[in-house]
Amino acid sequence: MATENNTEEHVTSESPWISVSPGGLWEVHRRWKWERKRGDNTPLLGSICKIRVRLINHTEDNSQSESSSETESAVSDSDVQVTEFPRSQDSVLQVPLDRWIQLRMGEGQCDIIESCLEGMRAAETCEITVRPYQRHFNMTPSDNHAAQKTEEETQPKSECFSLQLHSFTAGKESWQMPPTEKWTWVLSHKQRGSQRFGKGDIWGATHSYCCAVKLLITLKGQNRGKDGVPEVDGGRTRERETEAKNTHIQTEEEYNTIKAELHSNLSLCQLRLGQPVKAKDSSCKATTLDPVNVKAWYRLGQACLQLEDFSEARQAFGKVLELQPGSTSAQNALKQVHAKAKEFDCKLGQRLSKMFT
Repeated sequence: MATENNTEEHVTSESPWISVSPGGLWEVHRRWKWERKRGDNTPLLGSICKIRVRLINHTEDNSQSESSSETESAVSDSDVQVTEFPRSQDSVLQVPLDRWIQLRMGEGQCDIIESCLEGMRAAETCEITVRPYQRHFNMTPSDNHAAQKTEEETQPKSECFSLQLHSFTAGKESWQMPPTEKWTWVLSHKQRGSQRFGKGDIWGATHSYCCAVKLLITLKGQNRGKDGVPEVDGGRTRERETEAKNTHIQTEEEYNTIKAELHSNLSLCQLRLGQPVKAKDSSCKATTLDPVNVKAWYRLGQACLQLEDFSEARQAFGKVLELQPGSTSAQNALKQVHAKAKEFDCKLGQRLSKMFT
């Protein structure tokens, strides 16, 4: 953490990080202009946070905006009302400005705000500057020169906001959660990802699926065996038998199926975002976990086709036909593979002939 000093104020700046919004990736800078509060109590997964966001105009004095928080009542555990707003491609922060709202950490209303809230303490205010992540806008070398002016004109400019955290309820670290609670969060992330994908929020869907996968990984080894007894560290006790009867802990088959579906959904998002290498990796994980997942095999074929790995694309689409005979989509995809491979071989032959003539 770097610290800068000047004659007017003490400013603490942190290293930037990358967050997502429906419109894409953003580079986020958070800084503190006032002395930090003390203590370790900060928002965790499930915490309901009462916040206010303002667009900063550096030509005005913003000090008055902070004192108004004193008249606001603190959010309590019994106050579970969460403010929900539809996510928009045109909004970076996905929340209304200049008013107090409540959001739950982990639900991903705005990844930028949630990332900033991590590590904040009650009654603290920070400034956040967001700007488009440059690598997200990179094009192929042949397109860079022609599109340079257009890219500069269409990129949103950086904006600066203040984020006030009035109060928040208790949450949990993932390691503090019982398996059943983690499983509920995993399914919630998965459902939210599907909803966002259906609305065209591909970046938001990707983020939700990634959150689900990260939390699901922590459940490895905490699933039930075939006899319904939890398999934790290879041991079996009466306490675990009681837990299996009184709560729902996913079986190993359920675990692998959900994880495969998440990786398969991620691969579709990555294909839509023009990330065939990542899409191939995700779909490979999905087919390994669930070898009969037709969608995962099809998306693997699509990723390989984009990467011009025609042999593996044929195998993937062939697997789709093996699992789902007569699939028109797989048959058409195989025709496309043959055509692309023939075109590739033709161009390669022309280049080789020029080299030896």
